[in-house]
Amino acid sequence: MFTDAMTAGVNPGGLQSRTEIRVLICYLLHNSKSSLPLETVKEQLHFNGIANYFETAFAISDLEEGNTILGSIEEDGLKYYTGTGDCAHIATSLGNSLPFSVREDAMEICNSILNKKRNERANKFLQEKSEYGIYVTCTVMESDHELASVRLLVPDEAAANAVKDNFLSDPVKVLIRATEGLTNMKL
Repeated sequence: MFTDAMTAGVNPGGLQSRTEIRVLICYLLHNSKSSLPLETVKEQLHFNGIANYFETAFAISDLEEGNTILGSIEEDGLKYYTGTGDCAHIATSLGNSLPFSVREDAMEICNSILNKKRNERANKFLQEKSEYGIYVTCTVMESDHELASVRLLVPDEAAANAVKDNFLSDPVKVLIRATEGLTNMKL
């Protein structure tokens, strides 16, 4: 395999070619259900050892400059990307040349990011500082109707962020666990 990319932080079996990284980006955009915040995807690809952070940034930039992908700033302040016809062509003709495990892991990362973003829009999370720590309020919503709300006092910002990440990754699961704990019944 031809290696022309920085490989710091890349696990064995990860992507080591700039071309492979560009193909992966096209593959993800083509197979995603909606536009993707590639800044977040880039971080997760690096943290999961799939591709080098800087090489992924270069790949995104190259694809955007070539009008293969298009980005726009959304209401949450993040830049979301979609693929053009060229992106779809790259994904369909070269996507299967990527290792299966890389494609599956990367798609799982993207789906997780999209689920979390959807949960952020559909549910509520509030942080309030107090002299004793930070109060966090997690509210599970169904349309505009509040199903359940839990308020906790946590000691610091790190704990508040952990609560937020766990809650927004699957609010319904959190609601079920809280209900089971409070009712002592298995749902």
